[in-house]
Amino acid sequence: LDGASAGPGEVSLLCMGCHDGVVALDAYGGGAAVILDSLSGKAEVQRAGSTQWTPIGTDEKLYNNDIVRIVKGGVGRLRWPDKSVAFMRGGSQILVNLGPPQEKDKLRNYATVFMGTVFFIIGKVLPREPEEDIQIYTPTSVLTIRGTSFEIDVEPETGTTGVKMVSGTIRVKCIETNAASFLGAPFKTIIRKKTDTITTSVVLTADLDSLRMWVPGKVIDAELATHLAQSKRDRYIISGRMDEKCIIMPFSNKSKYEGAWDIERRIPHMLGERLRQAHKRLNLTVIDSLGMTPGDAAARAKARFVISGTIDFFDIVNHAEITVRADEYHERSIGRISLELRLFDAVNKTDLFETTVSGERTGKKNIDNSWNSIGKLPFDLKNDRFAASIIGSALDQALDAAVEKLVNALYE
Repeated sequence: LDGASAGPGEVSLLCMGCHDGVVALDAYGGGAAVILDSLSGKAEVQRAGSTQWTPIGTDEKLYNNDIVRIVKGGVGRLRWPDKSVAFMRGGSQILVNLGPPQEKDKLRNYATVFMGTVFFIIGKVLPREPEEDIQIYTPTSVLTIRGTSFEIDVEPETGTTGVKMVSGTIRVKCIETNAASFLGAPFKTIIRKKTDTITTSVVLTADLDSLRMWVPGKVIDAELATHLAQSKRDRYIISGRMDEKCIIMPFSNKSKYEGAWDIERRIPHMLGERLRQAHKRLNLTVIDSLGMTPGDAAARAKARFVISGTIDFFDIVNHAEITVRADEYHERSIGRISLELRLFDAVNKTDLFETTVSGERTGKKNIDNSWNSIGKLPFDLKNDRFAASIIGSALDQALDAAVEKLVNALYE
């Protein structure tokens, strides 16, 4: 940080890296941007590598290492690529950090609050890998976020940071002393430069009323409702009065298969059977449409999780190979299955993840590995002949991969 060109109460950034190397020297060139999608009053930006402030308006794009500030008396709202949002009160200043992708189509999302008051609503829920966590920095603290909403207030002179939780839980750490603790709603804390212990107190009605003065009341009410619903669900689980339920819906068949098997319902049923085998680990009741009992109909409306999917590929492909010298020729049959799965959290109204799983088995091209033979078998992995077929083996692989990913997504 270089304050030489900053006015009273301002901080300008000379991009030399920040907070343990998290902010890179070079801006990420992938075109990802944070959008200033709402503004009351005036806002200014200091582009990466520049020391000049220029006015900006609604729909302005902010890129990696840009600094945005809202002029006193105004309110602005930023929207990140993952749909997280930040309401900035007048007098606040944020550094936008969009790190390089860890995987295809994934970004590491960060922000550094230099000063002022900002209310964050983080859209990403329960990421599964440490590097996917969203982190918010202030001059004195690091906040590790997993799907939550909270207010940050940073004093411009000392960097002292106040955090007030509205919903969810975050991990708070003091940069200088490494003192750390989890902070959940409805609690608040203050992190000073030499904080040794994270102490908390309850968020008061007056705190929420103050927040409503510059953040729309319906936004605060929606976050409070999320917190109350989550708290109620947690109490039921702890008390043993709620056994979380997962409904598996019939899959949509987008493959070219038009045979006699009811793959739209049988594949979800097989997936449900395998998830039930993990019951002790998951504490989860799995219900699929094929195995549903009359008593399950009411439970379906109260299910926590919903699994849906599409069958993208379900076929036998014939493949021929010939050597360069043309002295050997081989024909093979390949059973291939590809499923696209989606997991929805009905309590939090959030898509948890979407993934594709597949299976493949190769065999000789003969009558045993053709639809004329395999298609006459019962569609049942408990049938030895079907399980040993190239379609049965491919299906077994795809289901194993699906269960592994779903278990990790539900209760890793």
